Amino acid sequence: GHHWQDSSHVTFGVATAGLQWQSIKIEGSVFTGREPDEGRYDFDRPRFDSASARISWNPTPDLALQFSHGYLKSPEALEPDANRHRTTASVIYNKALGHDTNWATTFVWGQNNDTDEGKTQSFLLESDFQRGRDTFYTRLERVEKSAHELQLTHSSPDRVFPIFAASLGYVRDFFHGRGIDAGLGGQFTIDNRPAELDRDYGREIAWGFEVFLRIRPSLHAHHHEEASAK
Repeated sequence: GHHWQDSSHVTFGVATAGLQWQSIKIEGSVFTGREPDEGRYDFDRPRFDSASARISWNPTPDLALQFSHGYLKSPEALEPDANRHRTTASVIYNKALGHDTNWATTFVWGQNNDTDEGKTQSFLLESDFQRGRDTFYTRLERVEKSAHELQLTHSSPDRVFPIFAASLGYVRDFFHGRGIDAGLGGQFTIDNRPAELDRDYGREIAWGFEVFLRIRPSLHAHHHEEASAK
């Protein structure tokens, strides 16, 4: 669902300004709406034809909220006349529960309003619990995809279909607590879609499993630095 919830792509040409008062921050940007071309080793000409704004608030050290809206002019080269309005909101709760133990939960909502396709939405709820070298997490997602995006020739292009996904995962760090954590993880995901899509995507239950390597800054070290600062 990140195509509903964050920046669509890397872009050449971004200018941002912001104001912060205590725990409230307001930001505004102008940027190039069109995605980069296929020439990956050169720079595209900045156009500064799109804009976005965001307000964020951290009422407590453990809670972060934000609301944003952006206008993207002609983001897709294959559909140059299609523009996009994107609106997002999120709530993040992160709590240190003791020595080297952390619980984090995130809720994200995003909406795209595209020319000729109308509005589609996405929702994400994710939570993970980390204790020592072990991390357990779960993720629930719901996105709305148009018949145009799903390439359905027998439906109206602006018809919307909800797609669901649920994931469970686990990571075990083999290098932990020295500024950088590195671990091996596995994730299982199962999807659900309307029966009307069976004609094009089959009737089998959609599921997947992946194994991955995770490298990140140590949460334990970060919390220790915060405690020392206090």
